Amino acid sequence: MKRASPGNAGDAYSLLAPFIREYIYEKKWETLTNIQEAAIERILQGDDQVLIASGTASGKTEAAFFPILSLLAKNPSDSVGVLYIGPLKALINDQFARLGSLFSRGEIPVLPWHGDIPGEYKKKFLDNPAGILQITPESLEALLIKHSRKTALLFKDLRFVIIDEIHAFMGSDRGDQILCQLGRIERAAGVRPRRIGLSATLGDYGKALRWLALGTGGKAVLVHEEGQKRQVRLRLDYFNRENPGIGDRYYRELYGQCRGKRCIIFTNSRLEAEETIARLRDLAGQYHEDPVFHVHHGSISAALREEAERGLREKEGPVVIAATATLELGIDIGGLDRVIQIGPPAGVSNLVQRLGRSGRRSGKAEIYFTCSEDNEKGAADDTRIPWALLKTIAVIELYLKEKWIEDTPVKPFPYSLLCHQTLSFLSSHGESSPRDLARHILSLPPFAKIPGEDYRELLRHLLALDYLEKTEKGGLIIGLAGEKLVNHYSFYSVFPDEEIYRVIQEGKELGKIHFIPPEGTNLVLGGRYWQVKGCDLRHREIIVIPGEEGGERVWRGSRGETHSRIVERMREILAEGELYPYLSEGARIRLNEGRARARELNLTEDYFVPISPGVFFFIPWLGSRAMRTLAALFRHKEIRKRLCLNFCSREKEYIFRITSELTVPELRNRIASIFNQGIPPEYAAGDIPLTDKFDYLLPPELRRKQYTANMLNMEELYLRFGRVIS
Repeated sequence: MKRASPGNAGDAYSLLAPFIREYIYEKKWETLTNIQEAAIERILQGDDQVLIASGTASGKTEAAFFPILSLLAKNPSDSVGVLYIGPLKALINDQFARLGSLFSRGEIPVLPWHGDIPGEYKKKFLDNPAGILQITPESLEALLIKHSRKTALLFKDLRFVIIDEIHAFMGSDRGDQILCQLGRIERAAGVRPRRIGLSATLGDYGKALRWLALGTGGKAVLVHEEGQKRQVRLRLDYFNRENPGIGDRYYRELYGQCRGKRCIIFTNSRLEAEETIARLRDLAGQYHEDPVFHVHHGSISAALREEAERGLREKEGPVVIAATATLELGIDIGGLDRVIQIGPPAGVSNLVQRLGRSGRRSGKAEIYFTCSEDNEKGAADDTRIPWALLKTIAVIELYLKEKWIEDTPVKPFPYSLLCHQTLSFLSSHGESSPRDLARHILSLPPFAKIPGEDYRELLRHLLALDYLEKTEKGGLIIGLAGEKLVNHYSFYSVFPDEEIYRVIQEGKELGKIHFIPPEGTNLVLGGRYWQVKGCDLRHREIIVIPGEEGGERVWRGSRGETHSRIVERMREILAEGELYPYLSEGARIRLNEGRARARELNLTEDYFVPISPGVFFFIPWLGSRAMRTLAALFRHKEIRKRLCLNFCSREKEYIFRITSELTVPELRNRIASIFNQGIPPEYAAGDIPLTDKFDYLLPPELRRKQYTANMLNMEELYLRFGRVIS
């Protein structure tokens, strides 16, 4: 990589404030990175929004802060001058600790604002706002509500907004919440700060640039570098843990992979992280070795998470942490010897983030993947295809061979967030006429496509539910139910809380689920069908009665979204004969077994697999959105009638099990005919689950419209079904 010497006059280094140049000298940095050179010049010599996109450990944070601090040092702000928004409190703490000496050297005030910061520091800041405010979207929402009268004073001289890890925000309610917050701040304080976005994981720079510039009236420019080229060492192993004794061998192999090393073990669930660490600690006891194992996820205390982070960052010797996505982002955890991934990554972007945690200093990244038959469990799948292994290979191949990263889909109708921001605005500003409220809220960037009539319908519904109240003058204020909601700390976040719901039949608990099924639908639990009669959200209980045989099964899907390109690559892997060099012997054997089984079932050529007379698997090789759309179609009464469906359920992420009176050729022709004739949009909605946090406050038609636009993908079915079916 080309480097520029800080000693060369006229380069970016010479544009920096003296205290920053001293900081670089004392850190004994011989060079600025290319990304820092480019970003410093772009920020200091332009007025556009700037997206800084480069690999991990390339100095993106310094690339943003060095020029901004130089400007602040030369001309101090009369209020908050820089608003830094990060996705995690831990990331904010990390940035504060890492750059604290730089801030103090330049005599620039900085305050991390979150629940662990003492109130006295916050009060002092509110009385005399200046410098840099580091905050999460949730804490910023609380600040705008609780201290609404000070918004103009706090941000009257706001010059820059730094949004870190913007890929974690784009396409989500949380990202749209940030755009709303910035719009409200700019309007209240009369400012137009420049936005600086940071990311190491982006598929489409164009989308990121457009997102960053939304609501600014200007454009965003890209400062981009691939980052350091690192050698990547991969190994993918496979275990059939259902066989006697294999489970123990699996954990001993996993222990050997992290023995004496500094590792993060990424899992796809919190339970899996807990179980993995418990088994590894047991093995450490058997081997009479130190139990250097920790857990890191959102359900454990902040103190335990910080202890685990300090272990990797500060301690010498081996440290192993099992984590979910909480350690994907840019928290400084020092040098790692290896990253371990249990089960398939949710997508290529997850792999890029996790791989980026290893090899930062050595330039050599190591990642060990392990899949097991346990990853296949949970459905009556007679295909005997190693789906988890296939997905892992597909993600690796798409990254290594094609450098492909999935894009983040946009939500055109975020009605749940619209409800949230309406209540937040009224809580902050007090009474507002319906016209003024609509003018303020619908002008915020995320709501640009929402018709005025839809907003009026939402306001009428909130009035009926007592979340809003109309005054004698015709204005709108927060109602009693709304006050109770807004005054609870959970209101500040817009992502759904991860809650577990107990399934109850006649007072007896049958099991637990992680979603709220629509009333009247059926679900499968304990090998039986149950019809949902009601939901007691207060006690987190789903009330059911025995369901009828043949009723459809509610399937909410995995929490991650799988892109159709990944599923299509899985199909290609089954069809081709390549044996990938990173596969262990066990993985090669299992892949070959899967390929042989696919040939036997003709899986890569035909999408219907007969199981028994009248019973079929339907495997259309589509991603989560398209499969969710098919599931909704198959639940529709008219579609079921035309396909003569007696039973249809999602057995896995990729498979439907169908019972029909038709033969395979007849099914194929009927499905092709349905799509050739065109499908009314309302057919693809069916029973609407609660997917976003405030969906329960939406009128049914708006909830249906939101779900259809944001969660389904009829266009992909029209584009692909001619090829898939015919």
